[in-house]
Amino acid sequence: MASKAQTAWDALNERQKLYMTVLYDADQAIEADRARDAAAKYYDDTPADVWRWIDVVTPGSNLTAVQRRLALHDVRDDGAGSTLQALQRFGLIEVREESKEGPRRKRKTVSVKLTRAGRAAVRTGTKEPGRRRRGELSQYAWERLIRLRRADPRTVAIWGDNTRKALVERPDPPYAEREGHFGDYRITEAGREHYRKLWARYAELYPDVAAPNPDENAADPWPAELVTTLRSLESAVSQAGTDQWVAHRRRAAALKDTQAPLRVDQKGEHGTEWHALLVAQAQARVELAERHEAQATAALETGIRAYAHAVLRAYTASVENDLFDAALVDAVTTAADAGRGGAPVEAPVKCGLPRVDRAVQTAYAEAMGTRKRRRALPKQMLPGPSSLTGSQPEPLPKEITGLSDLAGTVASYIADGALRRELYPPATAETAEAG
Repeated sequence: MASKAQTAWDALNERQKLYMTVLYDADQAIEADRARDAAAKYYDDTPADVWRWIDVVTPGSNLTAVQRRLALHDVRDDGAGSTLQALQRFGLIEVREESKEGPRRKRKTVSVKLTRAGRAAVRTGTKEPGRRRRGELSQYAWERLIRLRRADPRTVAIWGDNTRKALVERPDPPYAEREGHFGDYRITEAGREHYRKLWARYAELYPDVAAPNPDENAADPWPAELVTTLRSLESAVSQAGTDQWVAHRRRAAALKDTQAPLRVDQKGEHGTEWHALLVAQAQARVELAERHEAQATAALETGIRAYAHAVLRAYTASVENDLFDAALVDAVTTAADAGRGGAPVEAPVKCGLPRVDRAVQTAYAEAMGTRKRRRALPKQMLPGPSSLTGSQPEPLPKEITGLSDLAGTVASYIADGALRRELYPPATAETAEAG
């Protein structure tokens, strides 16, 4: 029998689901910002009933973050809209409208707040992990316990009062114990046991955190060698882009020198000869910089192709759960080589997570030039004049920039095996006992 949250989500149409996902992301971003402030000891006692309100429409021509996200999916809502009203009727959000007299007409502000039922529906519908239970560690404390376990039997520093309480003071027995007089700690047997018993649960709670499987005989879903390989491919793209920019700026500077007029101190036979030599040298620098820029541009295009093929192969392996360890590294390396050779990218498979499929499939369609917008982007989102001064390198072909955007989108979901852990969370102790 489906849960109440799942039933609520299934009752929504695609437009309503998109609204709820965008609003949920905005809600969670605010919550994350407040958590970071609290960790930095900047406390704000504003109640949640106040800070959870999200602006959807504000007076003036500027679009809100919610409107911009919706516009990227060809969805426009200039006012409160029937979609927001329907979601309010379902009890998933609250809507607040305020009208103020302006110089010419009334100006309206529309704000939205997700209810608990609304947040639960999105988490269930998009398979977002639920909140941690009593006794479970925060993400930062869990990351520190991972560091402690990896360092064992060496020591690791523990920073922050909350983290120290979570690992040392609150558990009985503690998960870490002080070693020496310098604030360093070593993991205890209780900490090892907590790691072993709740590793699967934390994989669900924090899929973006890479934690080694406590079962040493189990295959590592995201080998360290693969992380190194992908980072190396990404670094090659970054370095080629830097080389292209440097070469272009050198060419622009040299070209300016070729057009330098004869100065007063260069008059006369010797001065004229000296000026001619400087111009000839500048022209040689122009030609050298042009060659370097062309080489860097070619390396940049090749690097983007290789990186895009590599992350897409890792993405497919994450979805199909069919390659591990050295086999996964070999497959990704082979895909990168195919990308360097100019092979076309294959359409990414669907993973079943709506938020991931929507982003990846949209990025792929835009890279292939097959996505047609039903409505043009708002003029506020169209590119304006560049804030960079001076001449710019020739823009890359649209196909290459599309592949770069696609690679960045895919990489954000597969990083450190996060997608694989989310799609195939290891069986928890409760599940194993039930089976």
